[in-house]
Amino acid sequence: MTLSSVVSRFIYGQPHWHSTDVEHEQSYTPIPQPPTLPLIGNILQIDRILPAASFRLLARQYGEIYSLQFPGVQLVNINSHRLVMETLDESRFHKTISPALLELRSLVGDALFTAFHGEENWAVAHRILVPAFSPANIKGMFGDMMDVASQLVLKWERYGEEYLINPSEDYTRLAFDTVALCTMGYRVNSFYSDFIQPFIISMGNYLLEAQRRTRLPGPIKAITSTAQWDADREAMNEIVTKVISDRRKTGIHRGDLLDLMLSGKDPKTGTSLSEENIRWQLLTFLIAGHETTSGMLSFITYELLKNPSAYAKVRNEIDTVLKGEPIRPEHLNKLPYVTAVMREGLRLHSTVPIFAVEPIKDTALLNQYLVRKGTFALLHVESIHRDPAVYGEDAELFRPERMLDGKFEALPPKAWIPFGNGARACIGRAFAWQEATIALATIFQRFDLVMADPSYTLKIKQTLTIKPDEFYIRAIPRANVAPLVIGKQIQQKLPVPKTIQSVTDASKEEDDGRIKVNILYGSNTGSSEAFAQRIASSALVKGFSARISTLDAASGHLSTTSPTIIITASFEGQPADNAGRFVEDLTNLSGSKLEGVTYAVFGCGNKDWVLTYQRIPRLIDETMEKLGAKRLLERGEGDAAGSEFFDAFDAWEANLWEVLGEVYNVKPLVDAKAEENLDIQVLGNGTERATSLRQPNAGLGKVVENYVLTTGAIEEKRHIEIRLPENMTYSAGDYLAVLPTNPPASVRRVLKHFNLSEEATIIINTKGATTLPTGQPVSLWQILSGYIELAQPASKRNLETLIEQATGELQETLRAMVADYNDSIVKYRISVLDLLCTYPALPVSLSTFLTMLPAMRIRQYSISSSPLWNPSHVTLTISILNSPSLSRPTEERFLGVASNFLADLKPGDLVQVMVRQSATVFSLPADVHTPIVLFCAGAGLAPMRGFIQERAMQKAAGRKDVGEILLFFGCRDPEKDYLYAKSELARWVELGVVDVRPTFSQKPEMSEGCRYVQHRVLRDADDVRTMYQKKAKFFTCGGSGLASGVREACVQILEEGCGSHEEAIEEFKRLQKERYATDIFN
Repeated sequence: MTLSSVVSRFIYGQPHWHSTDVEHEQSYTPIPQPPTLPLIGNILQIDRILPAASFRLLARQYGEIYSLQFPGVQLVNINSHRLVMETLDESRFHKTISPALLELRSLVGDALFTAFHGEENWAVAHRILVPAFSPANIKGMFGDMMDVASQLVLKWERYGEEYLINPSEDYTRLAFDTVALCTMGYRVNSFYSDFIQPFIISMGNYLLEAQRRTRLPGPIKAITSTAQWDADREAMNEIVTKVISDRRKTGIHRGDLLDLMLSGKDPKTGTSLSEENIRWQLLTFLIAGHETTSGMLSFITYELLKNPSAYAKVRNEIDTVLKGEPIRPEHLNKLPYVTAVMREGLRLHSTVPIFAVEPIKDTALLNQYLVRKGTFALLHVESIHRDPAVYGEDAELFRPERMLDGKFEALPPKAWIPFGNGARACIGRAFAWQEATIALATIFQRFDLVMADPSYTLKIKQTLTIKPDEFYIRAIPRANVAPLVIGKQIQQKLPVPKTIQSVTDASKEEDDGRIKVNILYGSNTGSSEAFAQRIASSALVKGFSARISTLDAASGHLSTTSPTIIITASFEGQPADNAGRFVEDLTNLSGSKLEGVTYAVFGCGNKDWVLTYQRIPRLIDETMEKLGAKRLLERGEGDAAGSEFFDAFDAWEANLWEVLGEVYNVKPLVDAKAEENLDIQVLGNGTERATSLRQPNAGLGKVVENYVLTTGAIEEKRHIEIRLPENMTYSAGDYLAVLPTNPPASVRRVLKHFNLSEEATIIINTKGATTLPTGQPVSLWQILSGYIELAQPASKRNLETLIEQATGELQETLRAMVADYNDSIVKYRISVLDLLCTYPALPVSLSTFLTMLPAMRIRQYSISSSPLWNPSHVTLTISILNSPSLSRPTEERFLGVASNFLADLKPGDLVQVMVRQSATVFSLPADVHTPIVLFCAGAGLAPMRGFIQERAMQKAAGRKDVGEILLFFGCRDPEKDYLYAKSELARWVELGVVDVRPTFSQKPEMSEGCRYVQHRVLRDADDVRTMYQKKAKFFTCGGSGLASGVREACVQILEEGCGSHEEAIEEFKRLQKERYATDIFN
């Protein structure tokens, strides 16, 4: 016995497991295992807060089976359907109690969920209790389930549409109250109080502690304080004991689960359940029954809000079947799409993510992997449910249609196992299914749900089950739905938690009789939102009030009494994240449903996406007109890739206000100057500095390292590593959104112009809408640094404002700039600040200056790492824009706001960041065997590096099924900007992970005579064609020139096989839809 085995036996009660302890293992394939540390094994590789995320990454790295060594136990982890078919064979494996469930036995003993295999009490209880969940009995619980669901609905109606709802909390109340009422006639009445019931709090604490204790060695566990653990157990036992006692005293028979436990006898042995076992069973039903159902409802709500098409189908089906009436038992089997949604939701998010089995005797999985008796086999339901061999390449996507029309029934056995398996499967499945169906039908019949933060990306909270974390919604009552109670609903306005507030219109509470302009935006990158904010900011001086919100928040609630202004964008032909519901709902309307609505649309887009440019703005505009809405003026278009993006919006906005004034007979305020909305009081050099997160889901990341990748007189590129905020996760190909600040030199230029100190503090007051902090002292440096864009070229609207302030020759000079806008302003990137510094005589106040400028936007950068390398750290590979100023080349330099902000960060600095998911198409294939071809240049290497790193980690883990990678990378000089060439790329090439084909524009003789990527693609056409024939997926990342060049080269290669140029173009279009993804930046 080894020394570590002796020590482990002393500390943990069991020896360390070693493969050398097993005889005759040489004939089997070793199960892959991450490197271990003495005594503690792999324990540090599992996140203590979110173990599920660690298991997910290990499955991605090591594949369908891997082993983990923990103190005193060896775990074999199963992640594929073909392996689960064997491990769920009850002639070879039986359920076992995992360490976490073992901890729960101190609370629920040998109840159904925690009984050991073969434990007699399980068999007795199972035979007694199964009849309670017969179809007839479940149907008999319908009234009680509807009762509790109605309480949830009435709460949401009472609090009103502005109230921010944590659905996980309210669904927990719903499920807990339902289980308590239906199984033991106990009314918890959770919805009559804003406080979470003490039982639920104690239960949550107990589950978290149970999970924590699984990581502790025996001696440590023995000396750990159990005071709170014991108190929580005692509190739960006290409540359940009282319920049992009260039932016995009253003698009332409800025919429920509690009655069956008290009076039922085992039909086989004739024995009854002991008082202790009854208490254990009730606690088990309360814990398991409410945790799983509440998690399921929370995940389904999230997925429906992220998938507008599915949301619309759910709502339409419910409306069609229920016809405005409350759901009844006969409706339950008439909701096939709702059923498909529930099945798909549980496929992607099984709330019990793992269950454990162990072999009855030594056995070999697939006749290849030896699993010894006594070894725990952990079945990771999430991975099994996402196996591309069963569910296809889109297994990661929420697509309820895969569960419709016989497809669910045609799934292979054991491919869908959210309720467990065999004899130990969940006894309350039918109960949970009916409860969830009632809740979903009632909620979606009565409310339009919207995300409080449309950019929210799923975060997970884990105890013994999983639920969404920090997920908030708003519930907007739908029109023409009969109330559940008679009388007017009272809407209680509750404060909005500061952590999830978004910028709202300060004027919406006081309209002073003015007509309200409803400004709706759909925006991912911030441009549409910024334009919407500009309209809102101008509303007051134009004689209107304004309300600004996302398109999704207004879906189904367009005003017929005031104008609706829509600013939105297309992203590869799809709506923005906060506009998808609106577009889906709009396109499903018919007839004259929008009669009485007046509207105008401005579309943001990028002509580099030729096929889908302006698709969504055009669709909204044309569809609204067809549905009877009245267009106020022609749709505006802005091309973000062109030089007139802001100019186009300025011209359209000017027309908008003119039309609104005429239609609604509103005149601008006579004494109000354009751009003069703010009343600013300078307080002097106070020391308080306000801090505020401008993005609701941003967190503080910490810089780990920041260094230059390039050498010589060439555009600087940097590698930056950032530790993510806690519980923030990412995937290869995602973006890191960064909230930057303006360069200090730019801020000092403003202060110098207005003759103000760096320590000046101001108070901003306004009746209009603004994104600036109002009504409180705030550092002027903070405003100038972090709230406005100082470097953006002046718009024509800005010039018109300056013309109003100017006199004499200066007025004529500015008018000449307007007339020759592109050559005078855009070409030289002249900002408002540049103009003020050039013409210091312009009498522009600080108030006017701040109001003229757009709000600071977030910047998105492709993440250049994989979570398999480090799940809590990301790297960025970025270009730094630092060039001579075109407006003042001898005096100033033009500094890119975000890139220079990042370049100046030092290790230890904090930065506001958030992860944003990339488009689904721009992610690695679900099947790791699929080859990939990568085209990129310069910093466009960033996402490609993440893809290569992921596959390198998979290959290093011993996987033999990792697909080929062919990388085409363009740069200038092999010695100056061939990024990572002598470090990671060289190592990955040596390992056989990637085949690199570089091009050097300044030294083409060193890259097979090829100057640019498209030239190398044509030179290596045979290799590209081979990858195409192998069904490889293609990725392009870089500027529009690279994208168009590579596209033309690919079409030329396809032409050789298609026969004509036209056929090759059509084939390339098909390729784009199926397996060709682009990420173009300017």
